[in-house]
Amino acid sequence: MIDEQQFKDVMARIPTAVAVITSATDDAFHGVTVSSFGSLSLDPPLAFVSILKEINSHDRLLAADGFVINVLAREHTFFAEQFSGQTPLADPGFSRVPHTLGTLGIPKIDGCISWIECRKWAQYEAGDHTLFVGEVADIQLGSAVDPLIYYDREFVELSW
Repeated sequence: MIDEQQFKDVMARIPTAVAVITSATDDAFHGVTVSSFGSLSLDPPLAFVSILKEINSHDRLLAADGFVINVLAREHTFFAEQFSGQTPLADPGFSRVPHTLGTLGIPKIDGCISWIECRKWAQYEAGDHTLFVGEVADIQLGSAVDPLIYYDREFVELSW
């Protein structure tokens, strides 16, 4: 049997990029911070995000037709903390979040490293998480070059 705390400690030592996954439902925009996301396929182009089932954001993504992976820049620590997923967003119109709407009508947070816009393709049960798979509808590189990195339970900088 794998010790749960040791598993968490080992996985925390894997440096990852940080993203805010934005989505849109009939009543609001929503965002959640993640560090488990990536590409799955080139043909067709597919990307995934892993969301803990017990947080509010999980049900929002279940109800949404698509999502945007906003890959955060180093200066976006505030957004990473704001969209931690533990509470509903107090600003459902994103009036205090600088953004534009992407091709799918979902917010793209300004100043990111990149954006990956996805139409929901499939979802899979994965223990206490759900893997949301999206077909990539649009991609864009941002002008920021310094990514926000999460390592050993804190935000760190890359050294160049």
